[in-house]
Amino acid sequence: MDYATFELAPAERKDILRLVHIYFLAYLPDNLFRLRVSNLTEFEKGMTKILENQVGKPTWRHVKVVNKKTGVLAAWASWNTPTDAQIRERDEKAAAKIADSEEGKGKGELDIFPAISNYVQADIDRWHGQCTSGKRHMLCEALFTEPSFQRQGMGSALVKYGSQLADQANLLIFLQASAIGYPIYAKHGSETDQYLDVDLREWVPGGKSNDKGYGNYRYRYMLRLP
Repeated sequence: MDYATFELAPAERKDILRLVHIYFLAYLPDNLFRLRVSNLTEFEKGMTKILENQVGKPTWRHVKVVNKKTGVLAAWASWNTPTDAQIRERDEKAAAKIADSEEGKGKGELDIFPAISNYVQADIDRWHGQCTSGKRHMLCEALFTEPSFQRQGMGSALVKYGSQLADQANLLIFLQASAIGYPIYAKHGSETDQYLDVDLREWVPGGKSNDKGYGNYRYRYMLRLP
């Protein structure tokens, strides 16, 4: 990243709409994302609500990459370091969500995604339960660069920033990486611990005919040691 032109800064609540917009643009090429988001308006409302509940909270760190001269927000990332009490509460909720999902009744944090999102979220919760139950850790929750600013080192700068935060606190970093995003985490020391393979043809009407361009999607669960 060109530090003469761009800088890292704390994201603010006034940035939330821009953060949601970058999230959508950066993730749009991802096949699984397009299947999970059935209604763009509801997705934007849901993500705005989620970020409003996160930005500025003590256990959260939202960081943006901005142009020093123009103030344009080009990329952002977020990390969550849950307290011991939050970890216990999350473990209890995750166990309940997994049980509900196995009965076919699971719901996401917000009811804005179709069934495939519940399926993926249930597996993420299972992995979190196995890997982080009762453990202090940091979660890398988001990392997005607006497409016109990609391949300029902004993602790497954000990953390095998060790694430094975790190292200072001697914490593991846990994350779930998309097919598009995982190479940058691997480049900076995260390793795949488990993964979920999803045959997207199972979720697309007529997808098994193999003429819609869908195939296997691998969702990676990664960790980085301090």
